[in-house]
Amino acid sequence: MKHLEFKDKYKELLLSGRKRATIRLQCYVKEGDEVFVHCGGKIIGTAKIKKVEERSLEEIDDELAKADGFNSKEELINEIKKLYGCPKKVYVIWFDFKPFKNEIDPHEMYYSDADLVEVAKKALENLSLSEGDKRILELFIKTQSIRKTAMKLGGIKKRGVVRKVLRKCLNELRKRGLI
Repeated sequence: MKHLEFKDKYKELLLSGRKRATIRLQCYVKEGDEVFVHCGGKIIGTAKIKKVEERSLEEIDDELAKADGFNSKEELINEIKKLYGCPKKVYVIWFDFKPFKNEIDPHEMYYSDADLVEVAKKALENLSLSEGDKRILELFIKTQSIRKTAMKLGGIKKRGVVRKVLRKCLNELRKRGLI
């Protein structure tokens, strides 16, 4: 399942139901997708994507600002400019949020109590891997951090690639009884 991440400062707006939209420079979700919602490093619920729109800053109105948890379009536009500069277009993601009763630690959800450095080492020793996967695991062993590995691979957005390789290796090692 895909993920939609928010800063911790938006948690109460999400939980109260006042935040029903978000603005992004890039969009990887589409209408109908169900996504995990992260806030402050925890998964706090799921969201069903209702609609995705492409808009210019001039097309932002008070209705969108309020749905995004802001008091006015001016306040929202100022936040967009602070985060993204002055983009020609943005994506507006409208969603229905469903909170979990208890927050979930994403690490526990995907890896339980596995030592990821140990997973990487055992995968390199025991699995047939592509050169790309080997490179990622070797970098991960050096950095011992998903974030740092992603940065060395080209940027923070590469975290998903690192996580995917680690999860794939962990699942295969478990299947073979090696972890």
